[in-house]
Amino acid sequence: MRVLFAGPPFFGLLYPMIPLAHAFRSAGHDVLVGTCGAAAQRTREAGLLAVDCAPGIDPDALYAEMEKRRQGKPPSPGEAGQPPKGKGFSFFSDEMADTMLGVAEHWEPDLVVHTPNGVVGQLVAARLEIPSVLHAVGFGHTGAHVGMMNNALAPAYERHGLDGPAPVAAWLDVTPPSMSRTQEPRRWSMRYVPFNGGAVLPGWLYEPRTRPCVTVTLGTVRPVVDGVSPVKWVIDAARETDAEFVLALGGADPAELGPLPDNVRTVPWTPLGALLAASDAVVHHGGAGTTLTALDSGLPQVVLGEGADRPANAAAVEQRGCGIVPGGPEDFSPALVQKLLTDDGLRANARETAEEMASMPSPAETVGRLTQLALTARRNR
Repeated sequence: MRVLFAGPPFFGLLYPMIPLAHAFRSAGHDVLVGTCGAAAQRTREAGLLAVDCAPGIDPDALYAEMEKRRQGKPPSPGEAGQPPKGKGFSFFSDEMADTMLGVAEHWEPDLVVHTPNGVVGQLVAARLEIPSVLHAVGFGHTGAHVGMMNNALAPAYERHGLDGPAPVAAWLDVTPPSMSRTQEPRRWSMRYVPFNGGAVLPGWLYEPRTRPCVTVTLGTVRPVVDGVSPVKWVIDAARETDAEFVLALGGADPAELGPLPDNVRTVPWTPLGALLAASDAVVHHGGAGTTLTALDSGLPQVVLGEGADRPANAAAVEQRGCGIVPGGPEDFSPALVQKLLTDDGLRANARETAEEMASMPSPAETVGRLTQLALTARRNR
């Protein structure tokens, strides 16, 4: 069987699908990933075959520029949860559509897997009349959100003689069942397996520690748009906290944070799961992949939760009782870090959530079910 993965060119949206792609490969199926920009190279580094479906564009630079232009302005229709009106940002699905469809018509996949923001996958599935499977990422995506993304892709549907997408055949929900917010009728629960690429890990991760360790990250997108200033308060708190702090800023320049105290360590790109395995708590921006990795780690967390789907992710963590969402500037203090490190309720709830996630069906188990779905659709065509 052949499976096409349609991935938006942002690591936080592409990487959550990689474990399922590996599971298909391990089961003997052929896998191809359609994406663009730096994500094509990252896919290759993950050991998978990739096609650059929009060569010559720099999605990171284009997205950062769009966000900077939009700051302080109301979002355009089709952006940031606005009602669909036939226009808007398609997360580069429109730019990838023609090439990805051409590749798919030649390669003839049996199934397409895509994220809520990778609706080019739904277009390909509609054109080839094969099932599409939506691989959800966090807590903020709904059927209405996916409809909005497809609406932004309306010009591509028109170019290829399609009225619009067919309903997804399955909606893979990777959030813990006790925290799930989706009511999609075709919802399948699947365990979230953190993936952030390979790395040669530093030895200090495995050295004995004499005091707690807090990992701090803003993911890959937010530093490009906002810089690293949103975590300056953590640096200030570190000066008054008997703990180690690890700044994982994805290669962003920490210079705007000023001189760092001795108990703050900066690291280059390092898989977040490995950092959290050596940590006692985490402070992060609230991106979907980061939030789910933090939940999987069983660590208490502070979630900043500003912009895009981050407020929804932050609210889910706070309601489950395994994290803290600061309410305002007055909350950004050493006391917040102390609570993160000492609150037994937060830690117990975080561990319970991780245990719940570990009991969910794995990507390997889900492959068999998806294979049957694709084979049934093939027989019925």
